[in-house]
Amino acid sequence: MKILFQLGLAVFAVLGVRAQVAPGADPCAAPADRPKFDVVSIKPATTAGEGWIRPSADGLTFTGAPNRVIRFAYNLLSFQLAGGPDWMRTQNWEIRAKSDSPDTDFAQLSDAQRQALWDKRMQQLQSMLADRFQFKCHMTQKEMPVYELVIAKGGTKLKESTAEGANRGYISIEGHGLSQHADGKAVGLDRIAGVLSGPTGRMVLDKTGLTGSYDFSLDWTNEALAGAETPPEASSGATIFTAVEEQLGLKLQPAKGPVPVMMVDQVEKPTEN
Repeated sequence: MKILFQLGLAVFAVLGVRAQVAPGADPCAAPADRPKFDVVSIKPATTAGEGWIRPSADGLTFTGAPNRVIRFAYNLLSFQLAGGPDWMRTQNWEIRAKSDSPDTDFAQLSDAQRQALWDKRMQQLQSMLADRFQFKCHMTQKEMPVYELVIAKGGTKLKESTAEGANRGYISIEGHGLSQHADGKAVGLDRIAGVLSGPTGRMVLDKTGLTGSYDFSLDWTNEALAGAETPPEASSGATIFTAVEEQLGLKLQPAKGPVPVMMVDQVEKPTEN
């Protein structure tokens, strides 16, 4: 797996930008046969910061606070995780997890096989949270502001992908200052909606009706934080809303809808090893 995911930072490239947790789904209900890593090492981290996750062919390395790995493992936005003690958000840990048998090279797998392999990896991460952090949760729903992703008035500019092999299903996102760029190969609208949820700060629901796999490229400028000095590029760059309409032929329209929220019932500091 060629994946780098820097939590809270500007740059990541990830094969695992997945569809969001759907209303009514219960990821807290773990199956009895949920896969596990064979070896897991956990110790307090010596570095500060928001953390990062780096998957590899036989496992992953994570440094950061537990709430970050919970959100990654269950594919949650920040407002979709509630409850838990303060240390869950402030104390960083270093986690190294490995499987005895490395994963098959992504280039040799079909789209469905890659998705299944990624889902397995996330389930292994969820098992680690349950075994070592004694993590337990339950799901609820809250009515929240959302964005619906629809086809713009002029029609979509997305084209069916012709990508083959390891290029399929790939999404990358990178940023320099406030300028951001995202592109993907052979991905569905559910995953594009997942990408847009980050910069918009809301869950984005795919209402386009498009069912194919598409290539896309998107450039936008994030809004500057209040009180911060505004870089020169911020005055001329397109907002995420303008970029989606002009570059993808889609539109983000505000709405309200049920948003799945994970409530933390239990989490404990792990014993070191």
